[in-house]
Amino acid sequence: MKGNAVKKQILLSLVVAGSLIATAHAQEESQQSNTSTLKASEVQKSEEKVGGDIDNEITNAKMRADSGSKSKWSLSADLTYAGGNLEAPFSDVRPNYSGDASANSITSIDGTIAASLRLDKNQRLSFGTGVTLNTPFQSTGEEMLKSSENGGSAEVATPYLSWKYSGRIGKTQNSLSVSYYHATSNYDTNALKISGYSSISHVVILDIEGSNWQPGLSTSFLQMMFTEENQKLYQYQIGFYPFVEYAFNDTYSFRTVFRPFTYDHYESMDFGTFKRNLYTQSLGLGIAVARDLYLYPNMQFAPENLSPDLTNVGLSMTANIF
Repeated sequence: MKGNAVKKQILLSLVVAGSLIATAHAQEESQQSNTSTLKASEVQKSEEKVGGDIDNEITNAKMRADSGSKSKWSLSADLTYAGGNLEAPFSDVRPNYSGDASANSITSIDGTIAASLRLDKNQRLSFGTGVTLNTPFQSTGEEMLKSSENGGSAEVATPYLSWKYSGRIGKTQNSLSVSYYHATSNYDTNALKISGYSSISHVVILDIEGSNWQPGLSTSFLQMMFTEENQKLYQYQIGFYPFVEYAFNDTYSFRTVFRPFTYDHYESMDFGTFKRNLYTQSLGLGIAVARDLYLYPNMQFAPENLSPDLTNVGLSMTANIF
């Protein structure tokens, strides 16, 4: 129990530290809500930029971090802590709030780590792998250092290749991504019979002149590839997720995402028929600690199942290095 308490204190300290850094950053610079001033460090690195400065087109803090580093070569990490509910955020159980599955899942830290090549100011290629750490506050240090195949809680699997475009079209900011993931984990290949999956996603944000509000829409398509017939998982999924942000300043923003339109197609279904998932929503606070470091503490819930024990918490982080 003592070890678990120490782990909890470490994570809380990191979150608090990030918030303090962000607060200091906000106090040092007086900036308008949807723009960023050019820093001396950015001027010094101008020679490393490829074909111009993407920050002249993308001003949304989250989309900027998602667009990657402005250097030609860089490393990036997208990590998410999928925690417990409001009553026990550091539990080992993540309740099934959406009703999509019959059983609860476990808490975990999931994400990707990748190397990126910027082709020009708008495009980049990334090659990376997925990473997972299950039940991070219940696992021992020894289990964290072992792979799940050897009785541990960690897993490095599912390499992927991704192309992303970020840029401005008229009064909108856009991000388009096309990715392929190759399944390598034992669970994916043996239990779910997955060989890989591909995805296409597009995010558009509308700028409203003179307003701190930024409405947007995220559209996604995910295609699963199986080695044999599978009725446990959808064959492909289509989602339309409207969202809205309110920027308090360049550092802090409120963000809520609505997920009323998520449709799954299973192999047993007729062509063109879908199962509509339960409507879910998230609320969170965006913290732009720096241009290339974005934190997003949030909560996830289904309005039809609204209660503290079915409202899950999480923390996501996007970081670019170099």
